[in-house]
Amino acid sequence: MALTSTPVEARPARLGLLDPLRGILALCVAVYHLSVWFAISESGSGLNMATARLGNYGVSAFFVLSGFVLFRTTPWSRLQKEGVGRFYERRFLRLAPVFYLLCAVNVVFRLGMGPEPTWVRILENLTLTFGAIHPNLALVTGGWYVGLVALLYFAYPVLAWLQAKGGSLGGLVLLAALALGLWAWSLPATLHGVMDQPQWNRFHTYVPASNQVFLLAWGALLAGLHGVTEKRLEPKLALLLALPLVWLLIKPTPRFFDHMAALTGWLRYGYLLVVTGLVALAAFTRHTGLGWTGRRLTQLGAWSYGLYLVHPFTMKLVAPHVAGRLGFSLALGLAIIAAWALHRWIEEPLGKLGRGKKGDGSR
Repeated sequence: MALTSTPVEARPARLGLLDPLRGILALCVAVYHLSVWFAISESGSGLNMATARLGNYGVSAFFVLSGFVLFRTTPWSRLQKEGVGRFYERRFLRLAPVFYLLCAVNVVFRLGMGPEPTWVRILENLTLTFGAIHPNLALVTGGWYVGLVALLYFAYPVLAWLQAKGGSLGGLVLLAALALGLWAWSLPATLHGVMDQPQWNRFHTYVPASNQVFLLAWGALLAGLHGVTEKRLEPKLALLLALPLVWLLIKPTPRFFDHMAALTGWLRYGYLLVVTGLVALAAFTRHTGLGWTGRRLTQLGAWSYGLYLVHPFTMKLVAPHVAGRLGFSLALGLAIIAAWALHRWIEEPLGKLGRGKKGDGSR
């Protein structure tokens, strides 16, 4: 049978195939950035367009995934039990230490990632409030994602309380309204605001909260739907359904040379529905024994946060000495090793500290 029933849990130990998906997404983002920095494909080529879509929309999928995981694993009943302070402590230990370390490396070695590190900028990064001002104030490349996820963490206790007050149906209505309203907020930037800017300012106009946070709400809505149904897909069927969605991301049309063109207009929303569908397939799939590839991707998923933030640093290390495909391969390999080390010696110990004695298994 294609569908199986599994008990609906308030805080499931494993969320389908999200762990392997997290590893795939992190790899797509790193491969995209490094392929651009080492110029391993021609602009407008099929490979260039595929890596651009997979990398950029991989980040978008991370937003959807982050919203899903938080709303699915931390209902209001759990917040009441552990306390809001404890919630913030766990989220801080998950988000801040690796981010702080890499910001410090950038500042100390003057690597030029982000704005000039004034005391005001440093304070904004230390308090993780820069996302509310402008996500591009992060003192590390890619840190704009951290600033926006921090906004979700700040607001989450209120959102969880409102969802619980609405009950099952009312909570879903609230999440749907939130997803729709925040999506409407993104329309001006996506449809014309970004591409109306000069080339140098387009990414700066693309990353603000108004153009991104609806993806967190889309993930929250998926979590609400996940919590009210017991139906789960079999892994083989889920992978089969994923194939046409992946094809939409990698197909060589429509052709573009400016990567921002693929991140704007109604085309953007089409691709966002595709990656949201991939997150949904992974989430609604029955967790079962994984083969060798699945286990490796699950491991990579555990290292994904570090891989996302550290690969620009390995590029800075390698690029002055080695170019082309060899430089790309070395930088990617070093990034994976560094991500493992960050997980092994920072994320894992602090994760255990955050979980404490209660055996909290969420990420």
